[in-house]
Amino acid sequence: MIELGIVDIREINKAIKSVCNFDFANYALTSFKQRLERIMKLYNIGTADSFIIKLQNEPDFLDIFLYEISVPSTEMFRDPSLWRWLREEFLPQSVQRNIGKFKIWLPQCVSGGELFSLVILLKEIDLLNNVQIIATSFSDKSIEFIRNGYYDLKKIEVSDENYRRFNGSRELSAYYKTDRNMALRDTSLIEDVEFKKLSINFDNAPYNNKLILFRNNLIYFNPSYQDRVVSMLYQSLSVSGYLILGIRERIPSISASREFELVNETESIFRRKS
Repeated sequence: MIELGIVDIREINKAIKSVCNFDFANYALTSFKQRLERIMKLYNIGTADSFIIKLQNEPDFLDIFLYEISVPSTEMFRDPSLWRWLREEFLPQSVQRNIGKFKIWLPQCVSGGELFSLVILLKEIDLLNNVQIIATSFSDKSIEFIRNGYYDLKKIEVSDENYRRFNGSRELSAYYKTDRNMALRDTSLIEDVEFKKLSINFDNAPYNNKLILFRNNLIYFNPSYQDRVVSMLYQSLSVSGYLILGIRERIPSISASREFELVNETESIFRRKS
């Protein structure tokens, strides 16, 4: 079993920073260590030195690393009450009174669970053509995976149950078919989605977003980087734009909280102050 020490992780971080100019020391140590060990086991890499050599000498491996290090959303319609709030209290009124297309950004798409939940919701309330959705990821592999509609069949059962609790207008199975050990989602739903590779430093983030869905990501960062990411998300929002975090996440600092007002504490929904 692979067991990385602090020195190993420090040397791996140095190598990653030299390759992609990003310091993964900003990530919560325990979670980062576990994911590094998982990647090494998955790709049969026995030592930290071997990992560093592979990272430095195989350009394609960097994208694989960024794909594997990202934490995917585990299911569709996770936290059904949030999706009901979007359908019943927020999206119809907000989209209809907006001039032009309503811009929604999903910064960290890994498996596509959040994205497909969103487009299914919008289709069922007949607003899919009224929005502009931008889905970004650190990894080309993630984007390709989502575009092809792939989904882990083992996650379908819990997603079906979430969709029923969301009170969708159909059965979730109307939006996918099964193929051996994979589910294939209806890719026609995302044909107008704009996919972009996001810089790991967020320096090419889209601006003037009316809504940002960035759920269950802050928990993997240390406090100082949480502040930085929230500040970047704030700059990416339009005036009075909305930011949705995970239900266990909050705006992390006093200074950041001055820039947002809490709209829904249960669902961790915040609005940018004018």
